[in-house]
Amino acid sequence: MSMLHRFVLALMVLLVTTSAQARSILHEESSAPKEVANYIEDMVIEWASKFSRGDWMRIKDTWDPDEKMPMYLGEERDQWVIGQQGLDEYFNPPGENTSVETVVIKPFRLRVRLISDDIAVATWENQLDFKIKTRPAVQDNYRVNAVFRKKGDDWFFIQYAEMPMAALSYVEHLYRKSVSKGFPENGKPYDGGRGED
Repeated sequence: MSMLHRFVLALMVLLVTTSAQARSILHEESSAPKEVANYIEDMVIEWASKFSRGDWMRIKDTWDPDEKMPMYLGEERDQWVIGQQGLDEYFNPPGENTSVETVVIKPFRLRVRLISDDIAVATWENQLDFKIKTRPAVQDNYRVNAVFRKKGDDWFFIQYAEMPMAALSYVEHLYRKSVSKGFPENGKPYDGGRGED
């Protein structure tokens, strides 16, 4: 392969990678002003990236430090984490979590709505690929609802909740996803169509 062919191939790979990374996760139903929606989109993508890297200390930095009652509910929790101390303990646990091998979170279908000049709400969905060292890898999709507060030029989380499907709906969804491509009715997505393949 000539040097020119290698250069062109490398350039094509770079362009395809950059294009995929630059693809917006904003859904057409977002109603917030573009600058607000774009800021929150960047924040949600960075939040997912921090989780995927296991950068727990930096996740807490995305929360409003002055909010007296921040609220967090992960799908793995049976109770809300409430208050600054609760967030500190949850996102900065003592010791290192050595059981988790890999976590990759890909947010999609983000909708942002401005409630007031300094409050926005957002909904989106996460695709979670998760591997614990002693178990096979699993994938899960779940919905998220969050509330953000603007302070100065920045937005911060003040509430976050993950909402998995009810067990019966989830099992039906899994059965529908397992139908072979080309089988009648397979072209009709169960959930209105996913944003990621």
